[in-house]
Amino acid sequence: MREQTINMLELAAGVTLFIGACMYAVNMQTFLDQGISAAGRMTQEQHAGVTTVEMMNEGRNLTYKGSEVMFTLREVQTNVYDMSVDGIRFSSGSNPEELDLSIIDMSARYGVQYLRGTNGEVDSIQFVKVR
Repeated sequence: MREQTINMLELAAGVTLFIGACMYAVNMQTFLDQGISAAGRMTQEQHAGVTTVEMMNEGRNLTYKGSEVMFTLREVQTNVYDMSVDGIRFSSGSNPEELDLSIIDMSARYGVQYLRGTNGEVDSIQFVKVR
């Protein structure tokens, strides 16, 4: 009888450890799935106008080509933020097709300054031609 009791306690301890390991694995899988989903959302929401391969880090200031500045204007249309190029303001929600884009020099390089709100999100982007 004593031997059967010991066997049952060992079996109960083994089952408890197995169930605990399964619950831990399910919990870890949930965290991994949330991380992969978050990474997927971050990469899907990136736009080439904001993060480009050809932007140059001159000193500590990023510079963009005129064509990259032009491409960034599509974000203005989606009410994401306001933008200004050499002092000319493009309001959030405006249609880039209806704007006068002749002020953007395609061969020039533009320095950029990001203005952030209290929540840390970008409220406005200012592009200034690098002389």
